[in-house]
Amino acid sequence: MLSSNKKLSPLCILDILKESSDENHPLKQSEIVEKLYNRYGLELERKSVGSTIDSLIDFGYDIIKTKNGCYLGERDFEKSEISFLVDAVFSSRSIDSENAKKLSQKLSGFLSEYERKRYNYIYKSSQVSRTSQKQLFYTIDILNEAIENGKQVKFNYNRFYYDKDKVQKEKQKEYIINPYFMINNQGRYYLVCNLDYFDDIANYKVNLISNIKILDTPIKPITKLKNCENGVDMAKYANQNIYMFHNKTVNATLKILNEYSSEYVVEWFGQNTRFYKKDGALYAEVKANEQALIYWCLQYGETIELISPKETREEVKKKIDSLLKNYEG
Repeated sequence: MLSSNKKLSPLCILDILKESSDENHPLKQSEIVEKLYNRYGLELERKSVGSTIDSLIDFGYDIIKTKNGCYLGERDFEKSEISFLVDAVFSSRSIDSENAKKLSQKLSGFLSEYERKRYNYIYKSSQVSRTSQKQLFYTIDILNEAIENGKQVKFNYNRFYYDKDKVQKEKQKEYIINPYFMINNQGRYYLVCNLDYFDDIANYKVNLISNIKILDTPIKPITKLKNCENGVDMAKYANQNIYMFHNKTVNATLKILNEYSSEYVVEWFGQNTRFYKKDGALYAEVKANEQALIYWCLQYGETIELISPKETREEVKKKIDSLLKNYEG
């Protein structure tokens, strides 16, 4: 209770407006007086409340006055922004259900108590298939610190194996890594890095990392890696590595067999994809990780045909033949 410190009343009034007012729920001065007493033990007259609100408006707060009362207009986040962020957290499979719920609640806390009701579904976050790794945020913090300071990290990587002995063996294996940056891909966080014993880029799922430690040794510069002599652009890397495989990147030509499928190309490879028409057919030129491109072409094979490179096209044909054998009989 703050009954003995009325100097804090502007902060308390602002908090009440944030919590309990919006465009559809303006508060009258008498209601604010009542909430001040019930929540904070502050006894204030309606006239004092009115002058305090005017002072907050003069200071720059977007408090809207109407004939039915007043409410806080502009907030740190718009409703649409909060909706986007909460949905992203809710659908993410990298965050365990408890942390997904806590983070969603923090985000919805920027809205009024009435607007928050639309996010009641976050209490069902445990029903979404997601990781059980509860150290995700800690791991992200450590990785950010290592990347910022240019230091190597050491960790265990918890791949799933049906063979329990193999799981135990893997848990004891330590990886020494040069971390460069992290990417959110299809609802999962990946660390883009280099396994110190090799000279190429690798990707590791952040939620599978455990027992992470920052080492004193500096990272290997990314420009020292194979095919990274000019560095790596994060946005281009994300567009090219649609499934976060790590092998060579190829320039590919796709034939669009259904005009609506061009949407899939842009969705996965970005707005800078070059489209063109030849002999009445629609084509797209993309740059992508070869292995990821092969699996992508299998996914959209009914309406998109890989024309080149020929070697990659042959790999797609081999995968199709292998699938046919699996389903024969």
